[in-house]
Amino acid sequence: MKNSIRRFIFYLLKATSFLSRAFGERSIYMKLIKKAHQLQGVVFIKEPRYIHHNAFLDPVGHLTLGENIVISTNVIILTHDYSYTTGLISINKKPPTDIGVLMPVSIGDNCFIGARVTILPGVKIGNNVIVGAGSVVKGEIPDNSVIFGNPAKVVAQTSEWIEKFEEKHKGYTLHIDKK
Repeated sequence: MKNSIRRFIFYLLKATSFLSRAFGERSIYMKLIKKAHQLQGVVFIKEPRYIHHNAFLDPVGHLTLGENIVISTNVIILTHDYSYTTGLISINKKPPTDIGVLMPVSIGDNCFIGARVTILPGVKIGNNVIVGAGSVVKGEIPDNSVIFGNPAKVVAQTSEWIEKFEEKHKGYTLHIDKK
């Protein structure tokens, strides 16, 4: 399929998914948003829990997403880096065209990626990882970690984090989503 047609269908699926979400059809929304990203080349191991329509998922260098993941609003996942060209120019080795470095990104099962997170090329995130809002993630993140910051660092294990979270939020109302 030609790139322009594929891109058109991608945006059509994203727009349709957004409309379905407005009518409370979460399962239809997720099927459409997943199909849109698959069309661009994102590999899904199984079913994601939720991907916000404003998330930018770059599959150019290969992007693999695990099962039951949440990708929040304004998340950027990059699998390419064109800074190499700028570096070459700075040492008077200007290439005839831009040169990008492609590096795969993988996100394991049962991960939560908070709002406005940036995941850089070459990142490998393990299973059961929580990435705090606004973080910039690079390198390899071990299973069962809670990370945040720029650059993101491990601040806790998910098991200890949830205990503190529950204690801190006792008495607050829980919002339980409908499936």
